[in-house]
Amino acid sequence: MSLHLRGSTAVLNKAPKLLRGGTVLIHGEHDRVSPRLADILIEGDRISKIETSIPAPTGCHIIDCTDKIISPGFVDTHHHVWQSPLKGFFGDTALFPYLAIVIAAGLELKAEDMFWANLAGSLEAIDAGTTTTLDHAHMNWSKDHSRSAIAGTISSGIRSVFGYTPVSVVATTKPKIEFSPEPLPDWVMETFEQLAISQPLNNPEFRVQLGFGFDFYHLPKEVVLGVFEKVKSLGTKIITSHFIRNFIKGSESLPALLKSYGLLQKGMVLSHGGGATSEDVKLLKDADCFVSATPNTELAMAVGPPVCFRNDLPGVDKICSLGVDCHSATSGSMVNEMRVALQTARGIDSDVHIQKGVWPREITYTTSDAFNMGTIQGARALCMEHDIGSIKVGKKADLVIFDALSPAMICVAQQDPVMAIVLHSTIRDIHTVLVDGELRKENGKLCSVKATEWDDRKGFLETNHTIRWQDVSDRLLAIQERLVSQTPEPLLLQIEDHVRELFGHKPSSAKI
Repeated sequence: MSLHLRGSTAVLNKAPKLLRGGTVLIHGEHDRVSPRLADILIEGDRISKIETSIPAPTGCHIIDCTDKIISPGFVDTHHHVWQSPLKGFFGDTALFPYLAIVIAAGLELKAEDMFWANLAGSLEAIDAGTTTTLDHAHMNWSKDHSRSAIAGTISSGIRSVFGYTPVSVVATTKPKIEFSPEPLPDWVMETFEQLAISQPLNNPEFRVQLGFGFDFYHLPKEVVLGVFEKVKSLGTKIITSHFIRNFIKGSESLPALLKSYGLLQKGMVLSHGGGATSEDVKLLKDADCFVSATPNTELAMAVGPPVCFRNDLPGVDKICSLGVDCHSATSGSMVNEMRVALQTARGIDSDVHIQKGVWPREITYTTSDAFNMGTIQGARALCMEHDIGSIKVGKKADLVIFDALSPAMICVAQQDPVMAIVLHSTIRDIHTVLVDGELRKENGKLCSVKATEWDDRKGFLETNHTIRWQDVSDRLLAIQERLVSQTPEPLLLQIEDHVRELFGHKPSSAKI
């Protein structure tokens, strides 16, 4: 680890900050976003003032936001943050080969690799303006893997709900693939409890909170209920599950199952929603639960079409948030998800118009609709709307500052700042990112971070080691090189066929 920290950043993160003269995107009634030229004063981790002109307090760090847009940080409600070492494997890959590679990764990736994987994924998210993630962490292959991943997440500076997830563990690959016969060994929930009571995860004000990911609904009802009861007794507010109804033929509706178990409650986030029906949406809406749509991967891996903006699912727009899902397969940018969600829905709508020979004057879905799904709607999904998702006095200072004069943003930013972000911006246009009032990206560059480590007696502790992006990239490349060298193609095909069999699908060699 490097011991070189940009000296100014550590000091500035402790001082009050004044964001001066920016175009601030303020959410109002009915989530209407109104641009307003204003200053923002940040004291501690929260916004203390939003006014036309604020005198700078003594010792305040002033950030000149002239010709810049100040946006709420983006809220990503479905992301497998650990997958950084797998980047480059999935861009042209279908669902079952993807699942095979993920399972194979569990045979090779060590617990210490998860620190660098989650640190890299979180820093990539921050670089793209994401300040909060719901991390569906399905890499819990041992009691140490999640601890290491959480340490990496804390080190990054991002706000996160770490969805600790029980996973199927491969017991042997010879003479054939076999998973461990015990899906929930004792250490799984024992480790979760240890994490839940550890410092600083037991502090409700800390920016990283422990959530829970669960996909083992094939287990007996009493086992599922027991797991949920245990998780909730430890103060867990957010539980997330994959919901792809068209993945298993004849499968039961997950919302209906959760409803019948008495588990469909606020704080439940179901990802994807492929094959969802209007009945599913009504159940979720009545329970104040959200879907996290991830348009890029859903379109690529045949688990869509994306549910957001669907006319045949009444009310889905009110319970829809957005996520990146796999930054191993697509960009880690939430703006990219907004853009794909919006333009896909417009394309479907346009096809209907063409079939009818109708050419309307107005477009059905707007850039503001997509922007809200990546900001305030995501905050509501995570039950954090009182703290994040919009810019307001008293809320957390999770902010993204865009350059309004860049080649991509010029002219459109001056006409419609929200449109500029959703349809024109790139990661290059993100000048500054703050999380909890602390600078995490400055002048277009990621800031160095302090490393956090797990201590069996004291929990997660910040060390004196500082890490630059170069340190992270060096580790990532080494991990990926080892993973590739230890994962032969025949093993991947064997795993893929086994997974296909488990879900009632034909082997990869079968003709379609």
